[in-house]
Amino acid sequence: MDKDLEERLAAKDSYITIHDFYVLMAFYQSISQKVLRKFDKDGSILEVQKKYEESKETVQNAQFIIAPQDTYYHHYQMYKANKFEYVELVKSLYNIEEKNPKLKNIFQDVRGSTSSLPSETAFEKIDSRNEVSFEENLEIIKRSSGARDNYDYTSKNIRKLITKLVGSKKEGVSIYDPALGTASLLLGINRAALKENKYYGQEINTQVIKIAIMNAIINDVADDKFEFKNANTLADNWEFGKADIVVSDPPMSMKWNIDKNSSQDKRYQDYGDLPNRADWGFILDGIDKLSDDGMMVVSVVQGTLFRGAKEYNIRRKLLENGKIRAVIQLPGNTKISTTIATCLLVLRKSSEDRDVFFINASQEYEKKGLENILTEVNVDKIVDTFNEKKEEQGFSHMASYEEIEKNDFNLSVARYVNQYKFKEKLDYQEEIKNLEKLDEKLSQTDATLKNLMEDLGLMEIDKES
Repeated sequence: MDKDLEERLAAKDSYITIHDFYVLMAFYQSISQKVLRKFDKDGSILEVQKKYEESKETVQNAQFIIAPQDTYYHHYQMYKANKFEYVELVKSLYNIEEKNPKLKNIFQDVRGSTSSLPSETAFEKIDSRNEVSFEENLEIIKRSSGARDNYDYTSKNIRKLITKLVGSKKEGVSIYDPALGTASLLLGINRAALKENKYYGQEINTQVIKIAIMNAIINDVADDKFEFKNANTLADNWEFGKADIVVSDPPMSMKWNIDKNSSQDKRYQDYGDLPNRADWGFILDGIDKLSDDGMMVVSVVQGTLFRGAKEYNIRRKLLENGKIRAVIQLPGNTKISTTIATCLLVLRKSSEDRDVFFINASQEYEKKGLENILTEVNVDKIVDTFNEKKEEQGFSHMASYEEIEKNDFNLSVARYVNQYKFKEKLDYQEEIKNLEKLDEKLSQTDATLKNLMEDLGLMEIDKES
């Protein structure tokens, strides 16, 4: 037996949480799917697994090399037959690393001959019977764990909207996310040129950046086409160059510990004292990384649009320089981990035009269970309105800089796009008739109540008192 494998099996226990184990199993499932579908495109994934094991040959021309007995679905079938052994899973993951250098050490935290983790539950936690993507399984895991996990995940419908807002280019572009997370948002941008794009991202959480790397591998992004840095974006100015597109869904109103070096950071030094919430920190970092004709779309909470003091100063400065180009109000309850309504800010490096386009899409959703979902129709309406800068009463408005200035640089969408509906003209005669009918009903009710009180003898009591 290989010495490294012996050491992995000799470990007393795995060094990961059950949540991180689920994520690794979701990745394991996805790479297994790619091998199995290279072997046979037809039939259910479990039928293909059966055929693959019967062939006793390993597919060599797939994105990954995985032997029949080392696939996720082999162990899933063992689990269904009550024959699953954790030690065999550890061996399979090690074998995969050995045959696929790009996966070296990615499963190293799954170790030991036995595990205190309820490892079998992974087969139930993720969708094992159907062919779902790695990103879909991440969403399943996120929904089941709620706020208890250690990463934020941009929901599919919001990713789709941001992707369509930035548009598609035929040629490769450079794309950056200052709050990378699982990289699902970043890797969805400009998919038409996936092989030519260059992806950059920063993430402070070590475990989460591993998920981002898995995501890039699953999407078959070449090693030299993505660079993910495990670092504190707000404190460390990563000077990798410039990005054509910046997208981000940073943590909502995260506490920002300002230190004495922050005021000297070139990303922030033109904006005065910095606030203790990090929303604008991520935005200013993104603007700093934008190319001259680049575009940034960032998700923020509504408070970012109107909070005063230090945030007011940053917002005003950006508006004065023509950097904020659009504000899009989204429906509430569209994010996985919160019911709070959020907005999208669209920014440019600079512009002589200081007008801002507002879209109130708070009613553009379809109710699905407890969530509000942006449908294809909703997304297309928002994107078409944005691209055409089309004004529509109750939905969109192009506000001049002077109008924004009169509103004291408050960017709350409701100030510019009012969705309340009033009757244009009141029919007074009709209203008088309605009031007369209501008065008549009240008189009838009084008479009925009086009769009831008399029947119960309450009128006599009332007279005596």
